Order: sequence, then structure tokens, then C-alpha cells
Amino acid sequence: MALVAVGVTVTLWPEIPEVVPSGKVGLDGEPTMTPRWLFTTVVPGTILLLVTALTVGARLGAGFQRALRLPVWSGRSLGRLLDLHLAVLAAFLLAVHVVMLHSESGRELPMSTDQLMALLLAVFLMALGLLVLVVRAREGHDTPAVRWWNRARWSVGGGVVAVGVLTGAVGLLPEPRWAALTGVLLMPVILLGCAVPFVGDQSWRNGPDGPSVE
Repeated sequence: MALVAVGVTVTLWPEIPEVVPSGKVGLDGEPTMTPRWLFTTVVPGTILLLVTALTVGARLGAGFQRALRLPVWSGRSLGRLLDLHLAVLAAFLLAVHVVMLHSESGRELPMSTDQLMALLLAVFLMALGLLVLVVRAREGHDTPAVRWWNRARWSVGGGVVAVGVLTGAVGLLPEPRWAALTGVLLMPVILLGCAVPFVGDQSWRNGPDGPSVE
């Protein structure tokens, strides 16, 4: 995806202005500008940085698990999970990169840039919410924390998907920029989802809830 982003950059490079408005205003009241080379390399660089960070983080995380004797994640299942999250995040960044470069090069888009950004954010949040549903501890591990998460993931994932749907709906309104504000709901929704298992039946605290799969 980083290579695709570079390919898009090379294709549109001649049509992009040498300096691009950054969307911010300086102390003199004038809009600040971003050099073309920086504007076009942010996304490919970010994707490569994420690949490096998650690769190193996965290895460090496995070491901490062994040191603390908390083998909740197997190396293979953790790798698959990180791969899925990285693929979704990279796809979102690539789509944003394509929209921004097309917008700054003056090419026609199917709808306004703000609407496209809001819809991309909505799809990204819904995809993350769905990925939460597959995050389970590996088979053979039964602790109160594992039993709690195997219940909380449904409410957490569903809540993130709901925020994504709301973001998409707001993004279709005449003022799609308001869709960015729906992000403030994300953390409260996640916290509420984490609290759901503690409401009602608490029998899960006292014993296993059946076999768990990776």
C-alpha cells in the first residue's frame, strides 16, 4: 500500500502545486503552506513507520508476556491480528492520500473532499469495530480477565461500529465537517462497552465460559 501511495504521488506530481495550504493559520494571520515533497510523502512514510513499529512491538510484546508469565496471545494469533489492523489502517491512509492528492491537483472527485474524508473515516471505524469481534484469547487460557473480554468485545466492537455509522450519516449532511466531532464519542463508547459485562449476571467471574478459539 505504501508503494501504491508512491505510485499515485509520481502520477500526480506534475499537477500538484509546489506548496500546498496546510489548513492552519500562522501568527501573522496568513495560512501556512506545506512543501509539495512533504505533502506527498507523509502517508507512504507513515505506513512504513507503522509496519516497523508493529513488527518491533509484536516481538517486544511477546517477550513481556513470557517475562510476566501471561501467555494470553500466541505469536501466530497476535501476528494475524496485527496484520489485519495494519491492513485496515494502511488502506484508510492510502484512500486519504488518493483523495487529498486528487483534490490538490485539481482533479474532479465524485463528491466534496470533506464528504469523502468523512465516509472514509466511517468505513475505517466500522472495520475496526468488526475486527474487535475477532480478538480472543488463545485456547486453553481461562482467567477472569479473559472471560471478561470475551463478553466485552461484543459491546465494544458494536459500539465502535455504531460510531462509524453515525460518522457516515453526518458526513452526508450539508456540513460534513461535523463528522469529525463524532470521534469524541469513541472513548466513552469503548469504556461503556468494557463495563457491560459487569451489568446483570456475574456468574462469569466464578468459572470458565466454555472453550475459547484463536
